[in-house]
Amino acid sequence: MGKFGGKHVFDESWLRAAEDGSLPGVASRDPRFSAILALTDFERFVYVLSVLEGCTDQECAAWLGVSPRQIEETRLRALQHFWKQ
Repeated sequence: MGKFGGKHVFDESWLRAAEDGSLPGVASRDPRFSAILALTDFERFVYVLSVLEGCTDQECAAWLGVSPRQIEETRLRALQHFWKQ
């Protein structure tokens, strides 16, 4: 499994796809992955760190150089994107 902060995020097939350049194929077969790729870069960072990895708003804010409130607002936008799909 892929790890970030000691927690597992992606399974081995996603990591192999990233290494061999076949991520577009993986994304087209996995709607969760394509939904994440459809987010803006900042929304994607916030979503992965706060939702998938379980980091606090304060941790995300410190790593990304923004306020905890911006993290909260961005996470909500990202989640709304998923709800609309």
